[in-house]
Amino acid sequence: MPPHPRRRWFSNEPDAPAPVSTDLPLPLSELASGEQAIFVELRGGRGVRGRLTSLGFTPGVPIFMVQNYGWGPLIVEVRGTRVALGRHEAKYIFVQRSQP
Repeated sequence: MPPHPRRRWFSNEPDAPAPVSTDLPLPLSELASGEQAIFVELRGGRGVRGRLTSLGFTPGVPIFMVQNYGWGPLIVEVRGTRVALGRHEAKYIFVQRSQP
């Protein structure tokens, strides 16, 4: 019989980690250094979309995260070119993690 849900906090067993879903779009800033992703969607105003599209961020293009320390600018590789983006810009770029 499974344990009672209210008494779970008495158990010494650690909680199982939540599975990482690879099919949901996530902001570019969530990728770790060395991860690859596929560009899915660009959100934001006309100015932001125009600038990022001119840098090569178009649907379906692979993106490689070169540097993401968790603070400061991000460096990504898009279409063979390294691009430095501020965190404010990166929040408009939504990607889907690639399968290893």
